Amino acid sequence: MMNFFNRALKNVTRRCSRSILLAVTFFLIGNLVIIGLGINSAAENAKTLTRQKMRAAVAYELDYVKYNEDANAITDEDERNEFYQNSPRITQQSVETIQADSRVKATNYLTTQQLFSSGFDSVPLNNDYDSQWYGDQNSMTNPDGSTYRMADLRVQANLYPDMIEFQDGIYQMVEGRFYNQQEIDDAANVVCIPKELADLNNLRVGDVITVYLNDPAQLLNLENGLTVENYEMSLEIIGIYQNNEQLDPNADEYQWMSRYESPQNTLLMPYTTIADKMYTIYETSYRYNMTTMPEYYSEEDLMSREEYLTPSQVVFLLNDPLEVDQFVEDYSGQLLPYTQLNANNETFKQLARPLDTLSLFSNIIVWIVAVNAVVIITLVTALTLKTREYEIGVLLSIGVTKMKIVAQFFTELIVVALIGFTLSIASGSLIAGRVGEAVLDYQVNTENEYTTLDGSDDNYYSVYDNNYFTEVTQEDLLSEYEVRISPMIIAEIYVLGIGVVFVSIVIPSLMIMRFNPKKILMNQN
Repeated sequence: MMNFFNRALKNVTRRCSRSILLAVTFFLIGNLVIIGLGINSAAENAKTLTRQKMRAAVAYELDYVKYNEDANAITDEDERNEFYQNSPRITQQSVETIQADSRVKATNYLTTQQLFSSGFDSVPLNNDYDSQWYGDQNSMTNPDGSTYRMADLRVQANLYPDMIEFQDGIYQMVEGRFYNQQEIDDAANVVCIPKELADLNNLRVGDVITVYLNDPAQLLNLENGLTVENYEMSLEIIGIYQNNEQLDPNADEYQWMSRYESPQNTLLMPYTTIADKMYTIYETSYRYNMTTMPEYYSEEDLMSREEYLTPSQVVFLLNDPLEVDQFVEDYSGQLLPYTQLNANNETFKQLARPLDTLSLFSNIIVWIVAVNAVVIITLVTALTLKTREYEIGVLLSIGVTKMKIVAQFFTELIVVALIGFTLSIASGSLIAGRVGEAVLDYQVNTENEYTTLDGSDDNYYSVYDNNYFTEVTQEDLLSEYEVRISPMIIAEIYVLGIGVVFVSIVIPSLMIMRFNPKKILMNQN
């Protein structure tokens, strides 16, 4: 007695016309499925590849839009004033909770401040602004004879012993080291300086430089309880770093850039060092005003150190750009009032809208084809049972179980389906690429919004540019779109084909289970 597999192969070859029609059906189904899966895979891959090229940055920032909306909704003036007095802020504790996540690679909890050099020169820019405001003496004379000097340095101070710029290779330490956690805790007077500044002044690791938080010439006749020493900082150089951000001398902005905006004049020091100095100046001046103008200044209005120096934004750099969305979702419910985690997702989604439409379009194709395939194959198989009743009756009468008969029918369909799907792979690969490109072009042409992801410009640097998002255009995103029929898609096609056959054989199987061999043979006689 032939086993069910051999019988299935014999039936496929014996009923050629039926097998060819079924193979053509599976061939057409396979082509449509390849188009759908290929387009969907290309759209998702384009978004993934673009994400991987972007900096994995998440900004923890104040949500001023929501805050102002709620404030404007308050009609009572006294209540509104009270609401404004409790302005939102980002606390160090809330940052540390997020920063402890293993997905965080580096954290920029920054404060910036303009500084004045003393006893050494800042790196000149040799632009129009340099000649007007700095000049040979690095100062200007006011009409009353006093001198006025522009700030020529700036400091970037971080609360953590690392920076996103070092992780991304924008900053590179060439001599010495970066400050450590102990120096942050102790508010140590240490600093890292740019290589250009070090070379210009022949400075080395271990040297001490002096800077001021205000123009020393303006501090000679202070009347607010402060002295020149309150603004003075003596800093030990512990590291010399290279800033790979390049200025463009041909840019219009360059001609009117101040020296303190230049990366060649940017110092790096612990957040606590500059924060303690700035708060001491504020507190000393405030308490002096409390004694001279008590009607305007009170102890209750004296801000704490954290309130005075609260950041408006803290940026987290994650290990993997593909972790950004899940990271934002994980912490969105744990944020302080009127704060948000911004991964620039809304703009990215807007640019990816044509690809999202393609994904939706392709998924609909696959589902429609799968459902119709099940209906068609089920009907064809059920109709053929009538013509094969005698065959089934004979098999049942000689002891073949109903399950083996069902397995035979299933094998027949699988063999034909494999032939049809195999033939569709070559043709479907060519069709999918052309159809995908045509639909994408149509979708892009009908899309009216062409915005750019906010991000830093690699060709121009500004002290005011604290945006760590990578600049990506819609053209960059769509350039990654390419329909390729990968081995994974081919495997999905075969799995889908087996699934369609399996579902299609369910109803015919129920019909076979009801067959009575004696009744079938008697009816035939």
